[in-house]
Parts: sequence; C-alpha cells; structure tokens
Amino acid sequence: MSRVSKEQALELYLNSDLLVLGRMADNIRRERHAGGVVTFVVDRNINYTNVCVNHCNFCAFFKDEKSPDGYVIDDETLSKKIEETLKLGGTQILLQGGLNPTLDVWYYVDLLRGIKARYDISVH
Repeated sequence: MSRVSKEQALELYLNSDLLVLGRMADNIRRERHAGGVVTFVVDRNINYTNVCVNHCNFCAFFKDEKSPDGYVIDDETLSKKIEETLKLGGTQILLQGGLNPTLDVWYYVDLLRGIKARYDISVH
C-alpha cells in the first residue's frame, strides 16, 4: 500500500464524508496492524506562558512582554489542570509556551521538579 499523494489527500478532504474516511483509515490500520490492538493516551497540553519575543507569523497565541493579557501560569492553575487530567485518566501532559525572556532555566527546572514531586504523570 502506498502513501496518499497531496492531490489525493486534497480530493478526499474536499469531497469525502468524514465517516467514510474514518472507515477507510480503520481498514488500512487493520491491514497494516493485524491482531486488532489499538492504543491511545489521554494527554493534555498546558500552556505555561503566552509571552513570546519571537512573533512568528503563524502564531495567533503570543502576547508581548508588556501586554496586560500576557501570563505565566501560577501553581494553583497548573495544579488544577494536572488534577483534571488525572481525573479523566490522563497519563501525560505536554508543557507548551512562548519564548518568555523573563523565564530562566531555573524556572523550567523548578516547574518540572515540582510536577514530578507531586504527580504521577509523564511530562513531554
């Protein structure tokens, strides 16, 4: 079985029913991975800051350092998000954020150490 070309993918995207696409994908999965084993992970993205100096053209998320809407997540909010994830059966979190010039390497060290000390959850 070969990969779908860009043209074929566009055709499927524009003209196929979502449920039909799902069935097609499941059939391919069954052909490639016999035995019926399917796995998944309950995961959550946690944005620890939206302050970023990079100003990437594709990003609608960032705020300037002086913006009143800029933030660095506080411990209470972080804990609440992790606890919600665990209650839903989550096993990992993805920490994601902007390039915030006020956060040094020790912020990240402390952030990760604090999470690992309090929660049985994988971080990536």
